[in-house]
Order: sequence, then C-alpha cells, then structure tokens
Amino acid sequence: VLVCVHVSHPKRAAAERLRVGYPSPSANFYPLFATKEANLFEKYGFEPEMIYVQGVQLIAVHVAGQLDFSSVSGLVFLQASVEGSDLILLASSNDSQPMKLMVHSGIAGPKDLKGKTLAVTRSGSLTDLLLRPVLKNWGLDPQKDVKLLQIGRLPDMVVAIAQKKVDGGVISFPNSLQAEKMGVKTLLDFADSGLDIPSTTVVASRKYANAHREVVLRFLKAYVEGTRRLLTDKELGVRALRRYGGVNDRELLAVTYDLFTTRYTKKVPKINPKAVETALGLLAEGSPKAKGRKAEEFIDTSFMDELESTGFIKQVWP
Repeated sequence: VLVCVHVSHPKRAAAERLRVGYPSPSANFYPLFATKEANLFEKYGFEPEMIYVQGVQLIAVHVAGQLDFSSVSGLVFLQASVEGSDLILLASSNDSQPMKLMVHSGIAGPKDLKGKTLAVTRSGSLTDLLLRPVLKNWGLDPQKDVKLLQIGRLPDMVVAIAQKKVDGGVISFPNSLQAEKMGVKTLLDFADSGLDIPSTTVVASRKYANAHREVVLRFLKAYVEGTRRLLTDKELGVRALRRYGGVNDRELLAVTYDLFTTRYTKKVPKINPKAVETALGLLAEGSPKAKGRKAEEFIDTSFMDELESTGFIKQVWP
C-alpha cells in the first residue's frame, strides 16, 4: 500500500520592499553598504533596493516620497530640514568629516586660492557646504574671490585637479587616497578641524517614521548589526566597498577599511545632539532659517533608545 503524506510548510511572509538612497559611492556610507552586503535587511524581512542619487538631489527625491530611508550627510539633510522638509535624523554613524580640501602642486597655501577655481560635486552638496565657511575663515569670499565649479563625480574631480584643469576641490575617501597617488596634496583635512558634525546619518520623513515605527526599528536593527559586521569582518567590509564604492585597487580598499573602522565609524550609531547643534551653527552662516534652531527639532532619538532599553544593542555588542 502506497501512502502519500503531504507535509505543509508555513508560508513565509512576503518580504517588504524597502527603498534606500545614498548620495555618493563613498566610504562615508560604509555601514549601509556592509548591511546590504551581509544580507541583513533580508534577515529583518525586507527586500531592499539600493538607490544611488547623486549629491543633494537625493534629498529632493526623498522628499518627493520616492525613498523610505536615506544615508546622507547631516549638513545636507539639515539644510533641507531648516527650509521646511519633513526629514528627521534617526541614527548617526560618524561625527567627523573624512574629507579633504585638496589642491595641485602649484598651490602652496590658502592665500594662493584667490582668483582660482575650486571644484564641488554640486551646489548645496556636502562638498560645497564644507568649503564655504573654510574660505571665509581664510578671508576669501566664496562668491567673489574664487570660482566654484560643479564637477558631479569625485573621480572626475581628482583627475581635473591632477591635470590642473581646476586648482582644487573637496574630496572624500577613498578618492582622496587615489588623488595622493596622482600627486594631489592636502591643504586641509576636515577630520582634524575639531568640529563634530554628523557626516553619516540615517534619515526618514517624520511622517513615515511615525506611521511605520516597527519598520524603522527593524531597519535600525539591521543597520546596527551591519555596523558590527563592518567593524569585525574585514573581508565583508572590503567586498562591500568594492561593490558600492566602485574601488578595485586592493591596497586602496585595505587602507580605506582600516581608516574607517578605526578612526571614523562608531560602534553604535546613536545621535550626538551636540554635533547636530554644530552643524546648524555652520549652516546659520549662510542660511538665516538655521539661526536659533535647536537639534531637538530635527532628531528623533526614541528609536535608538528603544533598541538600547530592550537589550538589542547589548545583544549585538555583548
């Protein structure tokens, strides 16, 4: 007698589509890249779509409702939020600026920049927002004393400086390492400026975060776990930067990994309100709407606080 037994397996819930934006193939967004590479979004029930939208355009796309989460510089996000966008800061992985103002060999010091051309990726982008107050501190008017030229991609900016088509530009890792190999030198390292400014953040719209609290908590669980994987698994970290940072040079990958995991990336991406205050102060120099604003208006610490109070953070980092 042949007996057929049908064993039914419980249906797994369909993965939830998640649209995650980032503005640059830069190691600044390393925690996001590592989280995706380690398939941790999938672990928490998501079907993630990584969406690269260059520079400050990312904010417009997010505000238009075409993204659920973004990893972006705190300065760029705050610039939009003081103007009335609904974006809110949920987590922050890095409170220093791993960027450099780099120039060709013909520039000896800040005074040589007068009348010269400096490159930014886009007007209003992080490269632009960082450069303007520095020029003012050096007694240079960003509108009159130098020409600011938009060069969309950082690798193109490196080549333009090396070939002296422009005189300098603001460059992030790992492109700055490549620039050094091409004879381009550092005039100012923003990481040594002493300013705490959130440079690697997770943001969502306030409306989305309030309506989808459970989704935000799952996203941040994946992100926290992804950060741990980044800091403890060099092979995965290098692979993630190769895939999303467009870097293939093994030496460059190794140096960048070591730098970001030892100097820049926080173990736990909790928000530092003081760093947000500093960023608002910088923005206030050029934006009247940023004057007198408080960090509490633009952050929601309750999500990371909940992950801590429920023991999740301790579980990830025993």
